[in-house]
Amino acid sequence: MNLDEELRRRALEHPPTPSQSFSRRVEDTLFQLSVHPPRRRRRWRPFVSVVSAAAVLALVILPNSNAAMATALGQLPVVGSLFQAVTFRTYSGGEGGDHASVSIPQIVGEGDSSGAQQINEEIRQYADQLIAEFERESNADGYFNLDVTWEVVTNTDRWFTLRINSDRVMASGNHQEQHYHIDVQTGQRKTLSDLFPEDFDYVTAISSELKEQMHTRMEQDSREVYWLKDTSQLGTYYFDAIDPEQDFYFDSQGHLVIPFDKYEVGPGSTGSPEFTLLSPQLYEQLLYRP
Repeated sequence: MNLDEELRRRALEHPPTPSQSFSRRVEDTLFQLSVHPPRRRRRWRPFVSVVSAAAVLALVILPNSNAAMATALGQLPVVGSLFQAVTFRTYSGGEGGDHASVSIPQIVGEGDSSGAQQINEEIRQYADQLIAEFERESNADGYFNLDVTWEVVTNTDRWFTLRINSDRVMASGNHQEQHYHIDVQTGQRKTLSDLFPEDFDYVTAISSELKEQMHTRMEQDSREVYWLKDTSQLGTYYFDAIDPEQDFYFDSQGHLVIPFDKYEVGPGSTGSPEFTLLSPQLYEQLLYRP
């Protein structure tokens, strides 16, 4: 007989008798379990899913509601950001080959910003102008596609830049960009002329570098053509100098970038070129940096 069989035989012959105190504790425990059954572990996943869905709906629906809601969103605390852009209004329309999709942003931030208010009104007027043009021309012969989007290019504790992209396709395509800038420290809107001292001829300095880069690009790629005084085939029409309030933005490295619309400085084959300015003379004179 092995050990297991011996232990089993002894247990049958002399069954163990629990003490009264132990038996009483067992009985009390069983009684409590019958009166207060153990709670099942709650499963939170469905509730979390509902909350997540509600949060997503809030993020999608609220920014598109109205100006008051956009302002309310702008008052929410966001670490490292004094200004934000939210979708204020959307527009879509068109029949047949015509189509329009317009997303109109609004800049919101802490307190009242004269720069944000000015930019918001200008963007609203620009969007209304594009929509009116689409509704006027969409029923004409041919087709008309309009696509307007926006993106925040720079958002630091010193500088905020919002870009509006508009693509209009009729007989041919035309891409345009417009950048809007705010000095975060003051809340004021800034343009190219604000970046330099009044006694610095930034127009000549920037224009000279742009023409040098245009010549270099044409030498490196014969398909890239710019309308310059000594190369233009359009007679008296050629690029000589930028507008004092030429569009611009700062790239991620802090360099000044000058963008041009299609057909502004060259034929359609050149597209919408951009030029990154590298002259140390310019950066020595800069009054603002992102």
